Amino acid sequence: MDNSIIVTTPAQLRELVAEQIGTILPKLADFRRKSEPVESDGMTAEAAARFLTEMGIPTTRASIYNLVYKETIPYRKFGRRTIFSKKELLAWIDARTTRPADARAEAASRIARSAANRQ
Repeated sequence: MDNSIIVTTPAQLRELVAEQIGTILPKLADFRRKSEPVESDGMTAEAAARFLTEMGIPTTRASIYNLVYKETIPYRKFGRRTIFSKKELLAWIDARTTRPADARAEAASRIARSAANRQ
C-alpha cells in the first residue's frame, strides 16, 4: 500500500467518493435482495383456518381438512404436507359469495319461468 499523501480539491474529493459509492451500491442492493426472506403465499391448515376466520368465515383446522377431503377448497400437496394459497382462498371465498342483487335477479327469473310454465 502506498502511504503517500494526495492533495485534492473538495470537488475532486466529492467526485472520487461518488464514483466509489456508485460501484458499491449495486453490489450492496443485490446482497440485500438475496438475504431478504422470500414472502411465501403458502399457508398451513392452521394458518388457513385463522385466515378464513379473520375473513368472517369461522373455520377450524378439522373443517379445513374436511373440505380438503371433499375437494371443495383449493389446496396443494407436497408429499404429506397440505398447503393453501392466500390468493386462491380469496378467490374461493369470492366465488362462493352470494350478493343480494344476484339472489333477487335469480328469484325474479324463477318466478318468470314459473309463470311462463303455467300458461
